[in-house]
Amino acid sequence: MFDYDSYPTIKFTYTTANTQKVTLSQFKNKQEKLLSSLPLPAKTYAELNEQSTPLLISHAEVLEMFQITSRATIYKWRQTRGFPEPITLMPLRWLRSAVEEWKDNTSRFGKQF
Repeated sequence: MFDYDSYPTIKFTYTTANTQKVTLSQFKNKQEKLLSSLPLPAKTYAELNEQSTPLLISHAEVLEMFQITSRATIYKWRQTRGFPEPITLMPLRWLRSAVEEWKDNTSRFGKQF
């Protein structure tokens, strides 16, 4: 084990050429400006999972499109009915055009979702 008490202590001091005094309100204003210039924090997985784009469709939107609640249904459709494979797995995304084409083709042949 380390004996940290035996290490020498070092004192740091520094001086500045600028002796300007800053009040607390001035400090807060500077801090707010700094925080507003920082990039927005990364989105959580739940937030990303709910978002779709014109090209990609999220898992939640696929469930809503077909008015189903079970995620297992999509998995079964992929195995038995030729539902398109997802483009990304984390989070799940499909090509919107592929899903809409599959939907049009299955409804055209009288198959129900």
